[in-house]
Amino acid sequence: MMPGLRIAALLALSAGFAGATDLATPAEKMRSSLAEAGLEVSFDRAEAARLVAQAQGAYGTVEGEWKKADPAAAREVSAALQKAVAAAKEGDEIALNRAGANAWTALLRGAYTGLESSVQTGSADSARDWLAAREFRVASPLTRLNADATGAIEALAAGTLKPDAALKAVRSDVLDGYQARMNDALRELESSQARGFRTLAAGQAALAQGYFQLLRPAYVAQNGNAAAAKLDGEFAALPQTLGTAQAISTAQAISTVQASLSGFRAAPLSEREVTARAAQVTRFLSLVPVEYARGVKLNGGRAVVTQEVEVNEARTFLGGAVSALADIAPLLSDQDAARSLSADFAALNASLSAQVMKAQPKPPNEVEAKVSTLLGNVKSAFPADWQKADAGADLDVVRTQLDAVVAAAGAGEWAAAETARLDAYALLESGTEARIAVFNPELKAHLENLMWNGTAPAGLAALIRKQAPAGEFRATRTELQVTLKDIAKILGTEVAPAAVATNAGIIVFREGLEAVLILAALMGSLRRDSVRHLRRPMWLGAAAAFGATAVTWFVMQGALSLLGRYGEKLEAVVSVVAIGVLLLIMNWFFHQVYWTDRMASFQKHKHELTHGSGAEGGVMRAQWWGLAVLGFTSIYREGFETTLFLQSLVLQAGAASVLGGTAVGLALVIGVGMAVFKWQAKLPMKKLLIWTGGLIAVVLAVMVGNTVHTMQLVGWLPVHPLPFELPANLGLWLGLHATWEGVLLQIGSVAAVIGSFFAAEALKTRELRQRQRGAAVHS
Repeated sequence: MMPGLRIAALLALSAGFAGATDLATPAEKMRSSLAEAGLEVSFDRAEAARLVAQAQGAYGTVEGEWKKADPAAAREVSAALQKAVAAAKEGDEIALNRAGANAWTALLRGAYTGLESSVQTGSADSARDWLAAREFRVASPLTRLNADATGAIEALAAGTLKPDAALKAVRSDVLDGYQARMNDALRELESSQARGFRTLAAGQAALAQGYFQLLRPAYVAQNGNAAAAKLDGEFAALPQTLGTAQAISTAQAISTVQASLSGFRAAPLSEREVTARAAQVTRFLSLVPVEYARGVKLNGGRAVVTQEVEVNEARTFLGGAVSALADIAPLLSDQDAARSLSADFAALNASLSAQVMKAQPKPPNEVEAKVSTLLGNVKSAFPADWQKADAGADLDVVRTQLDAVVAAAGAGEWAAAETARLDAYALLESGTEARIAVFNPELKAHLENLMWNGTAPAGLAALIRKQAPAGEFRATRTELQVTLKDIAKILGTEVAPAAVATNAGIIVFREGLEAVLILAALMGSLRRDSVRHLRRPMWLGAAAAFGATAVTWFVMQGALSLLGRYGEKLEAVVSVVAIGVLLLIMNWFFHQVYWTDRMASFQKHKHELTHGSGAEGGVMRAQWWGLAVLGFTSIYREGFETTLFLQSLVLQAGAASVLGGTAVGLALVIGVGMAVFKWQAKLPMKKLLIWTGGLIAVVLAVMVGNTVHTMQLVGWLPVHPLPFELPANLGLWLGLHATWEGVLLQIGSVAAVIGSFFAAEALKTRELRQRQRGAAVHS
């Protein structure tokens, strides 16, 4: 049984209603028998005739239902079956395939008529029966079966949806599938005729014509009866060109049909659906050369397939792009450009076919060049509104890559599994996480655990490292499906410019606030004239970090996926450097500012005489550079993450909304910074030192917590969870995550700050006592 009917039949059976009529099984039995007869007719006419009779018998069990629902369709099914009988007896393979296609599409048309009538009258039980006999669009790893019609009928049965609303949902779902089937048939017709497959071409022509008859009422509603009659004639002309050497005539006939279908959508796409399809075209197409280059290498100047799984991934992404383009090509204002794009996509698809790849694979650079040209053509043809990236398209890629992780792990290809996992996480980190981090931090934390080193279920990174059995991968993949569904809900509702601006503002404020606190804490003790000059290197380092952040922004625009892929590791490295420098400088603060600056002047002169100006100059230079590096790393760590997030928001909603939110966030950060430094200036020295020390401890604890968490994500530190959960907001704002490593290291960092302070105080007290004893002896 075909996947679409199998699923539909199961849905109908699972409803559990007594007396339900099984319409799907006889329908599929009729179709499969006719298909088998088409294969047998050239070899065994008697067997073909038996199979056709079997198809007639299957249809006969439900013919009465079709006659009641759509008498005209029922008559067409019977007539087509009679033609199939004659074709089987004569051994006419082309006529038999044509008759089988006519019988099937007429059967579908009758089922759809019955479905509409049942929904309009509010009969959910009958609607379930007819819906089970539907056909879905061709499924692929990049497309998910649409169950909107099923949901609408169940809502109708529950009384939560009125018949008119249910009918609208059913039409949108079912007709979308049939239009996709019609487009597929036209593409296959052109390909079959070009390759000389006469029988297959005849069947595809009949299918295309039959699917259009099912869509015809919608076409009439949009274009009128005259246009529909004209298109009827154009479809009827398709079979007449077959079986001849006039391939050009066939191409022209198909082109004529496609021109008449231009702009027609039986189930019009919403604005969001159009944008999503356009994003899928560009996203999927751009991944084709990436996957292809992983699977095809040059050996002595000749392209050789080294990893078939990667080549299959390239084909999968290209197929997804072709399918998405087919949905929106009729909506392009320039139909010549639309047809040219479709032809170019088809040519690229043919060049990556299994037959061509087996004979002589294309070099990776050649595929990359073709894709680059195609992307340019797509950009020129698509309206500007279509070219805004859609996070839903990224989620489609993520789902595909997660499927690839499970498949590669099942085959023991661990390197390929890790590559697919990193690809999936790169897309999530460079776009999706920026939004869910603000609106649902718990979901973000759960997603990271599933992708990296979480437990119950184990994260994918951990599973790949230990080469876990397939069952564990499937458990994690199942949980990821649920999580991605929750994420899709957020992405589907938070798309307004105001929401994106709010997102940007919150991100900038959170990251900027941490940077302000770090600078305030470290500069708080540098108020006196003797040490005020040491603020300068910190300001210079911070300014350099802003410049580096701006450079990172432009680099990410050109290589976002690459940087996104290593974003967590880069952040971990920068964070470790920042913490290390902070600890060193903090030690210098306590032992130089808090202690040495208060020593008697003769001790300072003694130090200068003992070490000399050269040594002192070296120490000062080390301090200067240390402070500059601290200022740089403290700001750039926040700048890198902010840039990554804001870049993704620009892709989603354009620069205007993001820049507006960024401006508000920066204004708030500047306001808080001015307040902090103003408040700081009014504090007494002793309180200022205590406040600064406490602030350093807090900032350091947050940095340590977030850095430990990042290092656990990338697998550089083990993960031992606490026996209880912590709210994800604590991790977002305080760096507090529910692992023993994070909590203990945070406690240790705070203890180091406090211990250094008391150590400095103890050293100061001891030195003062020594000075007092020395003064007493000399007196």
